[in-house]
Amino acid sequence: MINMDALYDAIALVFTWHTLMWIAIGVTIGVGVGAMPGLTATTGIALMLPLTFTMDQAAALGLLIGLYKGAIYGGSISAISFATPGTSEAAATVFDGHKLMLRGKGKKALLIALYASVTADFLSDVITILIAPMLALVALKFGPSERFWLMVLAVCLLGALSGSHFAKGMLSAAMGLFIGTIGADPVSSVPRNTFDLWWLGEGIHLIPLVVGIFAMGAMLEKIVEMSTVKQKVQRLGGTVKGLFSMGGEGLSFKEYLSCWKEISIGLGVGTFVGMLPGLGSTVGAFLSYGIAKQASPEKKIGTGKIEGVAAAEAGNNATVGPTLVPLLAFGIPGSAVAALIGAALMLQGATPGPRMFELYPTIIYSLFLILILGNFFNLGIGRIFAFVYAKLGELPPQVLVPIVMGMAVIGAYSYANNEWDVLVMLVFGIVGLFMRTFRIPEAPLIITFLLAPQAEENLRRGLLINEGDWVATLMSSPLAIGLAIAVVALTYISTRMRISERMSEIADDAEAAEAEAKANKAS
Repeated sequence: MINMDALYDAIALVFTWHTLMWIAIGVTIGVGVGAMPGLTATTGIALMLPLTFTMDQAAALGLLIGLYKGAIYGGSISAISFATPGTSEAAATVFDGHKLMLRGKGKKALLIALYASVTADFLSDVITILIAPMLALVALKFGPSERFWLMVLAVCLLGALSGSHFAKGMLSAAMGLFIGTIGADPVSSVPRNTFDLWWLGEGIHLIPLVVGIFAMGAMLEKIVEMSTVKQKVQRLGGTVKGLFSMGGEGLSFKEYLSCWKEISIGLGVGTFVGMLPGLGSTVGAFLSYGIAKQASPEKKIGTGKIEGVAAAEAGNNATVGPTLVPLLAFGIPGSAVAALIGAALMLQGATPGPRMFELYPTIIYSLFLILILGNFFNLGIGRIFAFVYAKLGELPPQVLVPIVMGMAVIGAYSYANNEWDVLVMLVFGIVGLFMRTFRIPEAPLIITFLLAPQAEENLRRGLLINEGDWVATLMSSPLAIGLAIAVVALTYISTRMRISERMSEIADDAEAAEAEAKANKAS
């Protein structure tokens, strides 16, 4: 039942210029934080958290949730403009977004990223508000076995992210698997694969890895291109002059509607993943991107299509609201950001938990209203930033490369104020250059790096619970069996689709060769 008195109180708190101002400030800061490589939503919220102690409840929630929404979208700006994902959530956006930027369609890519983000975020917020208790109960049923199979299901999508060379994709996945094992063992905490380097004891951090592979690797590639190809230096004045102009190829409403399938996939996957503690928006983005690529091979997602951008951005932004569900319903943070928002609620005197809907209904309704309102602020403020960064992406390489490399260094260091992270970032920048040179896809490396350690941890935890019984561990519940069947089915479908694509390519090559032979014979 809706507590109407609490709802009226929440409306009175939220719809004031003071609260709305803090939502706008939060979104503005968030978009900037997200666009800066290495600075994540977690970093921004952690920096703002002390400020909320002196604020009222609605304003504090407005600042933090606005920052969260803005940061998740903001990562796509630098991912599209510079091939530099501002956050790990935007790594999947690079594949199609930057290709569109290179073809002069950066504004179109930024706009579809914004609209897909806001659409999926808004709808997932509505779903969260309507069915939060039921979905939280489902998420709570995921034990070690179910989580393990979910990780395996995600890894099975690597075939969709491997491009035309499956072997190279598997090599990339193996690299990610190895990198993910560097550091302390997840169960016994014994150091492994650290090469006797003490600063690898905590493992490889995600931000230096992603910034190195994508940002520094891309910039090193541009340096190689500039050194081998004589390029005409562009005049900077005209580019900067047009920075705030409304020119360029925009996005039509028809093009936006054509991405409904990818946005729907991102909405479904992101909402589900967001409900599961620990997976996060990065997994949501990659899963949505992989499923969309599998579902529509004719669209050739991965070659610079707005559908690829829409799938990735819908997938990561759809996790924003749902990740708060375990926190609100059970007091279990679904992510680092949810934990920080839980800390902010505790600073306001409201402890998250099962009785929160009963004890603090005004705060709950205020939170729901801010989740919805934040999308409209994100739409308006994000559109302004999109125009700015679309033009920044047109800066000549001689200007752009040093700027992005400097951003990469600052971002890697600012993540944990650790100079060793800068070294790690530079090493993976060289690895990224190597992968680009030999056309090895980066996505399998990132997704196995994210998922393999979690899969290992859950598998070993399940074995400990079941005293080493593999069957009891892997088939511990109907849900685990269902996920295992889904893994087999997905593997079969992926294999058949890959064979069909290969046969089609062979047929096309044969037709082209035959046509060329006929043309030569006729001449």
